[in-house]
Amino acid sequence: MSRPRSGTLVQWNDERGFGFIRGEDGERLFVHISSIGRIATRPRIGDTVSFVARVGRDGRAEARDVVIHGANPVNRSAARRGAPPPKAERRDYLRVGGAGLIGLLLLAVLGLDRAPLWLAGVYLGLGLLSGLAYVADKRAAEAGRWRVSELKLHVTDLFGGIAGGLVAQQLLRHKTAKTGFAIATAAIWLLHAGLLSGLLLGGVRLG
Repeated sequence: MSRPRSGTLVQWNDERGFGFIRGEDGERLFVHISSIGRIATRPRIGDTVSFVARVGRDGRAEARDVVIHGANPVNRSAARRGAPPPKAERRDYLRVGGAGLIGLLLLAVLGLDRAPLWLAGVYLGLGLLSGLAYVADKRAAEAGRWRVSELKLHVTDLFGGIAGGLVAQQLLRHKTAKTGFAIATAAIWLLHAGLLSGLLLGGVRLG
């Protein structure tokens, strides 16, 4: 069994949830947020850490069982007593709610026969495609591979994948901290919510 080593967090991308640790011997190791013990604050560049070195699936060195020294651990007993979790642990469900509203509007439109059935196929198919694109981008970011462009993600959402994209963003915690991306996503959501509302109220017609 490998012995714990010490090092410093020298690079961290909070949006993507990964970074790099430099060990005391100068070795540079990849670290993912899932390998870091739960703490009340987010990892920060300069944090002193202890870790166990492993070889990842791609053959590069990774840090596992990472402990950030000086960070406050999550108080699990307080959570069990009903105390609110730290702000960093709270999840924002606005995206899931937005996706649900799109789904409800679509059902209402189809139920009242205000749009052809193929519209449901568009939203379902492109929603799935959008979700898969976010999964691919997240995995590429973690592995340091070529990313899915933000333009492609937005275009897929724009042409009907918005509900799937919103759910994927929330579940993967991906693209949720980038303000510009969030604003563009909100604009796309408003466009689709407006389109479906227009169909529901009779102000917009397809075909």
